[in-house]
Amino acid sequence: MTEQLENAKPVLEVRNLTTGFQTDVGWVTAVDDVSLMIEQGRTLGLVGESGCGKSVTGYSLMRLIAPPGRISGGEVLLEGEDLLKLTERQMRQRRGGRIAMVFQEPMTSLDPLYMVKDPLLETLAIHSGLRGAPAHKEAQKLLEQVAIPGAATRLTNYPHQFSGGMRQRILIATALAGRPRVLIADEPTTALDVTVQAQILALLRALQAETGTAILLITHNLGIVAENCHHVAVMYAGRIVERASVKSLFQKPSHPYTRGLLAAIPGPQTTPRTLLPAIPGTVPSLHNLPSGCRFRNRCSMAADQCAKETPVLREVRPGHFAACHFAD
Repeated sequence: MTEQLENAKPVLEVRNLTTGFQTDVGWVTAVDDVSLMIEQGRTLGLVGESGCGKSVTGYSLMRLIAPPGRISGGEVLLEGEDLLKLTERQMRQRRGGRIAMVFQEPMTSLDPLYMVKDPLLETLAIHSGLRGAPAHKEAQKLLEQVAIPGAATRLTNYPHQFSGGMRQRILIATALAGRPRVLIADEPTTALDVTVQAQILALLRALQAETGTAILLITHNLGIVAENCHHVAVMYAGRIVERASVKSLFQKPSHPYTRGLLAAIPGPQTTPRTLLPAIPGTVPSLHNLPSGCRFRNRCSMAADQCAKETPVLREVRPGHFAACHFAD
């Protein structure tokens, strides 16, 4: 998805966000100096291996980091307002309203003891002031908007009466109930079959076209990023190592880690006997990170400079940033 949107304005700006956790071996930084920007009506893909800090970034933007975790620095500017400076009461008014999140596991995110209408009605009451018959009508409309058949009768159903794909649609409807300016979708297609994945992603694209919502799509799947995002940020061991438009990143990746990820994607000529290239080694433990570049122990381009100096995210081409000494 590379088309340009005219007059797109920044809705969410994240500057130098840092989040960590107190553990038995000391303080561990899970999100380290992360900066992002999402414009109105556009989708930013946040991609990387499991454990790189993608979900912690999403939870930090929502201010849902609980002790022993803590956001230790940075700014999260939602239309110019720094969410990190708000009181918890003020943040509750923004959360679910101006900024909302679709969580990774639809079965655990929906309370099995409540009918599907309950979280919808609660969100509408808090953020739209709707109650009674108008709220029920709007809840039905939201289920229809996410293509739940028989929405009027299904409002009183329980989560276990829906398939995994339908539960994910209910989560999306609940997130949209507050008419958010920013929607964070954390692995929204995990554990869904390929057909349902395509339906959920098509639904998000259609809703974005209708509402102009800015979307942060957290995923480990670069194929999903290619088809559904305008821009992409690649994360490794808590840091952003590359950030660019989807077109620029896929045509000319600048960071060795990004090149490794792209090389491992099966292509049209891939057969069951094709041996795909793999990135050697494993992601370093956040308890014991290497000096300098965090990727250097797995990188074929690593030199002495990589152990001595931490590469900074710099512009290697117009609008294309990479944190590598040899990105040029």
